[in-house]
Amino acid sequence: MTGSLRVWLAFSAKLLVTILLLAWLLTSVDWSKFTQILIQTPALPLLFAVVLLTTTFIPVAKRWQLIVRALGSKLAYLEALRVTSLTALINQCVPSNLGGDAYRVLAVTQQGMAWKRALLAAFIDRFIALFALAIVALAGVMIIFDTAGAADYALLTIGGAGALVVCVIAAWFALRSRVVAQLANRVEVLKRLLEVLADLLHKPGQAAVLVCLSLAVHCITVIVMATVAMSTGLDLPLLPILGVCAVGLLLARLPISIGGWGVREGAYVIAFNAFGVTREAALAASITYGLTELVMAILGGLAWLFVTGSGREGADEGNVRE
Repeated sequence: MTGSLRVWLAFSAKLLVTILLLAWLLTSVDWSKFTQILIQTPALPLLFAVVLLTTTFIPVAKRWQLIVRALGSKLAYLEALRVTSLTALINQCVPSNLGGDAYRVLAVTQQGMAWKRALLAAFIDRFIALFALAIVALAGVMIIFDTAGAADYALLTIGGAGALVVCVIAAWFALRSRVVAQLANRVEVLKRLLEVLADLLHKPGQAAVLVCLSLAVHCITVIVMATVAMSTGLDLPLLPILGVCAVGLLLARLPISIGGWGVREGAYVIAFNAFGVTREAALAASITYGLTELVMAILGGLAWLFVTGSGREGADEGNVRE
């Protein structure tokens, strides 16, 4: 089986998952109530949500710039911001974030970075982002258990926190094992990865900055999700809304659907149901947020086109003057 065929099969499978999940959810709601919620949603909070969500480009671009520089290459912040803006659009159009990562790798290799190091930069960026998202989602689970009055919620959340810590410790010991060390002598990328991780651990300040940037991105996103949910008329206190949105954000990042569609909606419907929210209201909140994220991605893509076009025009004018 060729590589291109595997890619198309994976895309088809994830597209099918997205369609089936959305079809199942949309056919299980009262369409009159569902459309009424969408129609009555005010536009001003959604506009604010789009603007606030767009600000996440700033810390994402800074994180990418710092990681690339940590690997010994130069990258201007404006260039990192331009690349980040298009990455958001690409990630909305492909089954997972791999499309955006591939573009970022291509962009920095065009700036002179070796492709192996570029791949490594993308892996480290993704790992740090997922680690921070796990922390935010864990906080969301704690909020849900607490506000929903689940029995032994404290024990469950402590167990979840312990599991996260155990996974991190296990990964650390695995990377420092003799087997991995021997494998690293044969695989240059793995060897470089271990060197970078060791370097970050010897520079806790830099590692903390990268994690804090990621936490800022996820916290802003959760706030936007909660803003959109409340604008659709979700009648719940803020804390449970934030908790459900945090968990929904994590599940939407699973690479099993396109842009998180279907998975996020299912998470909203199931989690909000524990607080007495109707299926129509939960589904409307999730779809409205998905559209908000799509508008943000389109704006980022347009910004990329504008900046690229301006840069080319400037280059052409310089050539003419010469």
